[in-house]
Amino acid sequence: MTARTPPSPAPAPSATTDALRELYARQEAERKQVARALHNEIGQALSAIKMSAHLAGDEDDAAQRRQDLDDIVRIADDTVARLRDLYADLRPPQIDTLGLAASLRGEAERWQARWGVTPRLDLADPAPRFPAAIELAAFRLVQDLLLPLERVTTLDVRLSSARAGIATLEVDHDAAPADALTAALLHSRAQASGLSLRLPGTAGTPRLRVALPAAEED
Repeated sequence: MTARTPPSPAPAPSATTDALRELYARQEAERKQVARALHNEIGQALSAIKMSAHLAGDEDDAAQRRQDLDDIVRIADDTVARLRDLYADLRPPQIDTLGLAASLRGEAERWQARWGVTPRLDLADPAPRFPAAIELAAFRLVQDLLLPLERVTTLDVRLSSARAGIATLEVDHDAAPADALTAALLHSRAQASGLSLRLPGTAGTPRLRVALPAAEED
């Protein structure tokens, strides 16, 4: 009887594999958060609007009817604001029309709300534009770098003008450098987009530096 050849051992997970697993885990966490917000917050808000509308329609007292209508407007305003937050979580609203610099400027408000820190932005004016896929990849690199951080007290984001067709995006902060898994995730995303990425992480150097091929020179 011919002996069976034992199966080859599974290859050890590479840093890239770990980074992809982390990316998928983060994506699922984001989807779960959005699903919960849609079900709990948005669903309840719409139910409240519907109930208030019925109350207003059945109310004979003019003052109370006005109060019911005011409640509908307030709940609707809060719901629209929450939907905008969810939309920004999924995709920066400025990225397709106004580009990377505008998206970073808009995201600065969310960083400020998260950490209570006013980011220092040094964005070239006029800001260089990049191919759509490059702009989105660069924005996601910044998000991936900052998302794991629990506390930041200084945050600098710089986007240079294009020189010889290349602009530089740099991010610096005073928290710990990217851990090995986050670094692997960042390198994997940059490699997939054909970007040259550096994560110096030493004192006096930015936490992230990436070269971006501009669509055209300033």
